Amino acid sequence: MRIFSIVSRNVKWRFKNMETIIMTLIQPLIWLLLFTTIFQSETFIGDNYTAYTLPGILILVTLTSSGMSGISNYSWKSDGIFYRIFISPVKRSSIVLGHIFDAAILTFVEVIILFIVSFILSVKIATGILGFLLIIGLIFLNVFFVASLSYALSIIFKTENSFLAIVNTLTLPIFFVSTSLMSYEYIPVGYKIPVSLNPFTHVINCIRDLILQNRIDWSSILGTFLLFLILGALAFILALHLLKTRN
Repeated sequence: MRIFSIVSRNVKWRFKNMETIIMTLIQPLIWLLLFTTIFQSETFIGDNYTAYTLPGILILVTLTSSGMSGISNYSWKSDGIFYRIFISPVKRSSIVLGHIFDAAILTFVEVIILFIVSFILSVKIATGILGFLLIIGLIFLNVFFVASLSYALSIIFKTENSFLAIVNTLTLPIFFVSTSLMSYEYIPVGYKIPVSLNPFTHVINCIRDLILQNRIDWSSILGTFLLFLILGALAFILALHLLKTRN
């Protein structure tokens, strides 16, 4: 119930500050509508570049919306809400989970919008309903990891400007140093190692296979699920530790 109250408070704050939704959706939506049309190429798998780049754009949405989720913490602090909750008997884990689920709600609202637009642009999920559910699961694990890390950063950095600077600095490099826009074999040799080490590359590849391929590569899917379960757990533990030890 306490988690629900925190999520409810966050969602109300977010809809009172609609720019937090618009600014995280507009860039991926522009990429989906314009970039994929301009750079349509037969070099990529199939003849629908929108379907090919959709997984990367979905991860970009996760990075922007969940990555920015910690910004609400600064609003809570300025309004005194954070300190009232902090001295209350609410479990620290409930506070962090409340922020994560708020980020999940925002992310999935934007993901649904992108899927609707993509379906209008003739994108289909080759693996059907099961593939769609696996995509949702992968995105949720990404949200859990990124939102936990975002909350940790909002505790580490004392000012909102510092938080925004570090998130904005990291988001696009993570997006570009991946297979979001092109296949691994077309990536320059010097970038192949960082692309392989980027955990989001593996999510993008899994989602892309689920959209484009008629079969499900379970070993790849389960490996990626396990990777982000570990990353999410570590990020959550870090956020919880910082929250418990803050003065």
